Amino acid sequence: MTDTTIGAIPAEPIGTDPVYSLEELSIVCNVETAWVVELVEQGIIEARGTTVSEWRFSSVSIVRLAKAKRFDRDLGLNPAGIALVFDLLGEIDRLKARLNVLKGARTSLADRSSDDRDQV
Repeated sequence: MTDTTIGAIPAEPIGTDPVYSLEELSIVCNVETAWVVELVEQGIIEARGTTVSEWRFSSVSIVRLAKAKRFDRDLGLNPAGIALVFDLLGEIDRLKARLNVLKGARTSLADRSSDDRDQV
């Protein structure tokens, strides 16, 4: 069996603690630092720190950067387009969660209605 993975990132626990500098993140994800700066400016990934030299990134940034890289490569999206896709995906997740809550409430009401009929 051959390994078809190109530029695989070693697995590690995903967390929100900032551990990577801009340079380290760029190396790990095999991207230019200027592109990472654009992604931060568009709000796609979060940098902690007040200046670029102080920026630190969490493992979550690696995941989001990898997705952004695929959107760039596969769809030819620029950072503004990638930010829009992330916003829309987030909105879809929020709507799905809301729908699940509403489905749960509807099921609960149906169960109570059924119980009320059984008691009569």
